[in-house]
Amino acid sequence: MVQETRNEEPTFPIGQVSAETGLPVSTVRYYEKEFGNYLQLLKTPGGHRRFRMQDVEKLKRIHGLVHGQGLSLKEAKAKLVSDRDPVLMRRDLDLLLEVFESLVNENLKVRRALDDLASRLVALEEQAQKKKFKLF
Repeated sequence: MVQETRNEEPTFPIGQVSAETGLPVSTVRYYEKEFGNYLQLLKTPGGHRRFRMQDVEKLKRIHGLVHGQGLSLKEAKAKLVSDRDPVLMRRDLDLLLEVFESLVNENLKVRRALDDLASRLVALEEQAQKKKFKLF
């Protein structure tokens, strides 16, 4: 924990942060424990947590990753680390591009298969028309 310094930046107690974020106090404490390196909260000389606006936004981000996107705590930690580390961010971007390219290729294969099936259906329907009966 970072000891609170004298500056003009407003800080908030945990109860107020809980009300602002909609997270129970116990969840805020749990996120502090699990994501301590990411949050780096201030503490008063008496040991009380003090949250800056950036800390509140970080809590909302964590909650969004875990509950909104359904990431595990481990995945959320990795995501937050990669967001701060350009090398890891590049690795994630390369992986996403690779997955995107793979999906595009799969999409092309599916489109070709659908076009082939449509051509076959047209050919079968034309044959059926020549024989004077309809399939459909």
